[in-house]
Amino acid sequence: MNKLEIDSVTLEFGGKRILSDIYMRFESGKVTGILGRNGSGKSCLLRIIFGTLQAQYSNIRFNGRAIFKPYRYPEKIRYMPQESFIPKYLKLKTIFELYGCNLQVFKNDFPEYGKDRNKPFGQWSFGQKRLVETYIILKSASEFVMLDEPFSYLMPVHVEKLKEIIRIEKAGKGILITDHLYHDLLDITDELYMIADGGSLPIRDPGELTTYGYIS
Repeated sequence: MNKLEIDSVTLEFGGKRILSDIYMRFESGKVTGILGRNGSGKSCLLRIIFGTLQAQYSNIRFNGRAIFKPYRYPEKIRYMPQESFIPKYLKLKTIFELYGCNLQVFKNDFPEYGKDRNKPFGQWSFGQKRLVETYIILKSASEFVMLDEPFSYLMPVHVEKLKEIIRIEKAGKGILITDHLYHDLLDITDELYMIADGGSLPIRDPGELTTYGYIS
């Protein structure tokens, strides 16, 4: 079992503290969810873990050993940000080859992508691009993957299919997800955290989301 930990995270912007003394632990074989209101620092936390945002202080450990600039080790961790990251001129065949994913398996799960297969990535809708980017990160050969808002802009039928794939993929990796569609997140998570007032709270029971004011 692989273990990824982030400890003592402190992040400030312009003198305003966003995150304070955050600790979280992620394990292979599990889906871990992170909830929090807009502006609570969820996306910042993922970028700190990935190493593309420098916090005032953070300690990232992989199997108990400190790891610096994790983005340099795609075999250990990959990250899907909220913004699109695939160049607009690439076609699906090339994208899937670059990430070592099987395009035909993808088309079997999402048949509509068999049409216009030569269309450049930039010409697909935002939801279609979102699904492709989530899929290739999720399917990539990495010990951990982080998905920032993977369900946003997806059709409900695609969300359900993606949840099936997540359940399968977690057998070989740790999966970290943040999304505002908390019902879908609760449906697939094994561990759950909430970020509130700059700190992290482990959620043991969905009822605590009401207690802590995340939902009414």
